[in-house]
This record gives sequence, C-alpha cells and structure tokens, in this order.
Amino acid sequence: MSKEIKRKLAAGEFVITVNPGGDNRDLIDMLARYGADLAFIDCERTGLGLDTASELLRAARASGLPAVVRSWSLQPEVLVQYLDRRAGGVVVPRIETPEQARAVVETVHYACADANERLVIVQIESRAGADAAEEIAAVEGVDAVLIGPNDMAYDITGDRRKGGEMVETVIDTLCNRLRKVGMPFGMPCNMATMARFKARGATLVYYPAAQLIERGLREVEQGLGQ
Repeated sequence: MSKEIKRKLAAGEFVITVNPGGDNRDLIDMLARYGADLAFIDCERTGLGLDTASELLRAARASGLPAVVRSWSLQPEVLVQYLDRRAGGVVVPRIETPEQARAVVETVHYACADANERLVIVQIESRAGADAAEEIAAVEGVDAVLIGPNDMAYDITGDRRKGGEMVETVIDTLCNRLRKVGMPFGMPCNMATMARFKARGATLVYYPAAQLIERGLREVEQGLGQ
C-alpha cells in the first residue's frame, strides 16, 4: 500500500497524513473512508506502546489505509519492532545529519525484505538539521522530510510557542533547499496556514485528528448561531 504513497510523493502530488491522536482504532476506518492517504501512528508524542501501535497497524491494514509509525527513538532495535509489525514505514524524529538518515535507511533494509516498499520519512526540527538539509536529502532511500515547526522554534528560541519571523525565515530557507534538490517535504498544516504551506512547495500534509474535530465542531456552533 505504501508504494502508492511513494509514487505520489515522487510525482509532487499532495499526500494527506492524519494523526489519529492515540488509540483510536475506529477512527482509522473513518480516515480511510473519507479520503486520508496515510495514517500517522504516533509513538513519540503520545502514550502509545508497541502493543497498541500493533493493533492500530492491523486496523489500518483492514481498512486498506497505509500507515507509518513515528518512533520515539532513532535506535535500530526500536525501529525494527515497528517494521516487524508490518508498518508501512517509519517517521524518525530529530534527524540532524546525513549519517543519521543513512542509518535509518540501512535499518529498514536490514529489517525488511520489501524495504523499497516501506516509507522512510525523516524529521528535521532543528537549525542543525536545516543546515544539513541538502546532505540529508541526498541520502538514497529517504522518501520525504517532515519539518517540525514547534521543535524548530524551541531549538532557536527556547520556546515551542514562540515562532516569529526568525523561525519562519529558517523554515523558508529549509523549504527552498529541499525544493531545490527535489526532496518531497511537508509540515503540520491547517486552513489558516494552507496558503503558505502550498507557496513553500510542501506536499506532505500533516493534520492532527483533533484539529479536524475542532473545525467540525466550530462549524456546528456557527450553524447554531453560537
């Protein structure tokens, strides 16, 4: 199933990736029915353990929805556990060097006979990672980069909530570097930031399910005149 995501990324098509936000197995089926391209099972910023991630992966396979797991660690022994449970790929945080990206790709090839069908998405979320963007993108086997604006803000300012023009300038430069070398990339996105997302050339749309629900409830409230 992940082969089609690889094709879309390589072709510059939009890929809608939704994080169900925890152990929400029924939501996986809804995402498949209503047009998500990829489920984002988050074992970094949620309390999901390996057993729960395995159940979510099974739900995704049953629904025909490709799914990746964001690992809490770069270590091969952790990534292999997700891959052995038939994750469609991995999202690996805190990548700052091409050596780290290469180690991820090598782990996928070590663990999977069908490695070319598994997605490798690396996260760049620091100034050091942004500075090494071209070298990271040049690593064969990396399919896409996910930019982490909040962690980038923390790395630059010491405050995840403090973006501002300095952080946006670093992200703009990073996007330009990735676009120049033809590496698909994306970042968190909502309706307020969609225009800038597209102007930057991003195609990997990351959306938390909580924001989709929030937007739907706001529409209900507006309809009721509240």
